[in-house]
Amino acid sequence: MTQAQAFARRVRRLALNRQATEAQVFLERGFLYLRADGFARFAQGEGAEGLSDFALKGKGVELRFPDGSALFLFYRLGRLQKWVTPYFS
Repeated sequence: MTQAQAFARRVRRLALNRQATEAQVFLERGFLYLRADGFARFAQGEGAEGLSDFALKGKGVELRFPDGSALFLFYRLGRLQKWVTPYFS
């Protein structure tokens, strides 16, 4: 099991602001806060130390992990979608 698959099991909800500069990924216990804009770029909270990179998109979040896997979180038709890619280059 990749790190992205393990993290996807813990995700319960996603909240984005309108400008797509801040996101909160709610987990079983706690949450992960992501911010990326012209002034700051950081991740803090539950699971932040396990990320290698992240990107905030208009409708979702892309989380990358040190083992090369990636997790995309977004809403489609009102439901949270979790899309895991095994490895990126």
